[in-house]
Amino acid sequence: MMEGFLLGVISSLSIVAALFFLRFWKRSGDAFFLIFAASFFIEGLNRAAVLFTPKPNEGNAWIYVIRLVSFLLIIFAILRKNLEKDT
Repeated sequence: MMEGFLLGVISSLSIVAALFFLRFWKRSGDAFFLIFAASFFIEGLNRAAVLFTPKPNEGNAWIYVIRLVSFLLIIFAILRKNLEKDT
């Protein structure tokens, strides 16, 4: 019971973080914030999907692949931001 509650909290807060990053992207137009928003949105949906798996404690390979994609997006955004040339 508590595990489901905590997964719901993490999921909803990830989506809230995605909405904040979307707001920052709208104001600045910087793709960095858009990529972060996508990453947090994917992570929020992933955590919500775990709630509906029959055995969430056992884990599923797809859950971890989706998390990996989310984290790779964050790494990509950071590297892109640090490596882009100022014009």
